[in-house]
Amino acid sequence: MRKVYSSPKTNLVHFAKSVLEANNIESVILREQLAGVVGGIAPLDAWPELWVHDAERLEEARQLLEASMAKSETLDKPWQCPGCGEKIEAQFTQCWKCDTEFGLSES
Repeated sequence: MRKVYSSPKTNLVHFAKSVLEANNIESVILREQLAGVVGGIAPLDAWPELWVHDAERLEEARQLLEASMAKSETLDKPWQCPGCGEKIEAQFTQCWKCDTEFGLSES
């Protein structure tokens, strides 16, 4: 087994695991329950970790996660509607002014 990802945010580790599962890469989350001992150990040692079972698929797993996380980060930022130019807050996937959906343009 090889470690492929770690984060202080458990939800991101679970998201990463679901990305790997969707691509048939077996993985396991370790250290998920260590948040309660922070203070007794270094904070980095308490972060949940995602490990892949097949070391030969490690690079593939890293590339998938890098692409998925980059896409996820763009979803956390406000966006500008390509249809009308209105600025839209990140939690919305559709323009309130012209109904254009995020990532689509009116062609």
